[in-house]
Amino acid sequence: MLRAPSTRIGPRPGLALCLTLCLFLVLTGCLFSLPANAAERLGVVVLHDKSEAPEKYLAETVRLLRNVGFLVETPEMPWSRKRGFDASYQQSLVEIGLAVGELRSKGATQVAIVGHGLGANAALGYAATRPDVFALVALAPSHDPERTRDIFLADLRKAHQMMVAGRGRERSAFMDIRHGKDYDLSTTAEIYLSYSDPDGPAVMPRTAEGILPAVPLLWVVGTNDSLSRLGRTYVYSKAPEHPQSRYEEILADHAGVPVEAARMVAVWLKDLLEKPAGK
Repeated sequence: MLRAPSTRIGPRPGLALCLTLCLFLVLTGCLFSLPANAAERLGVVVLHDKSEAPEKYLAETVRLLRNVGFLVETPEMPWSRKRGFDASYQQSLVEIGLAVGELRSKGATQVAIVGHGLGANAALGYAATRPDVFALVALAPSHDPERTRDIFLADLRKAHQMMVAGRGRERSAFMDIRHGKDYDLSTTAEIYLSYSDPDGPAVMPRTAEGILPAVPLLWVVGTNDSLSRLGRTYVYSKAPEHPQSRYEEILADHAGVPVEAARMVAVWLKDLLEKPAGK
């Protein structure tokens, strides 16, 4: 006697697993979904620290920003280990602008700048002199020529004397500081002064004052980084007030700040895009 084929009630095992996973994501919520405002596409320029490769210490930050759906550029800046200060501070701002242009050519309607160490210093400098910044993130900002004036005094005099003698583009050895330790930097007097002159363009308290009021600032320092001892008043409080700006201290040293703050940065930028100030 022939039997009618049995009919399975309910989903197949593979389908059931898929449905369960989808239900889990819906119920728990997904942080890294695309911004609600689909008309906006955020691009992010990520700037590395002194004597480092573009994504050294910043790989986790870059990964999370891309997971959110942001476009990301990680240019190799003049102060990288490979380039060794081969261009001035002013030229570095031009290079940041090129990265901004690249993001806009790929569809970014807004561009944020994220920097670590000297990269944060340059991010401030860029935002103070250009009008196209949506938001600014400074991770363990460093390079303080106005605070190291006495330490660099002999080298500053040497560089100024070379400039007066018409030898500004001649390479020589100058003292610099990285992670609290001094080392010999080989570059030209012109380039050295652009970064280290206490009256030059790399002085963060001064550049912070020039940031447009519409630009929110996320300032993150590590409790084990010397910058934390200076508190809000050193630079952060000199930037224009913004309702979405934040000053954060986290448990980390200078090198560890980007990793520990990566999720904070991604969430903050995502919230800015989805919930603009005053809306």
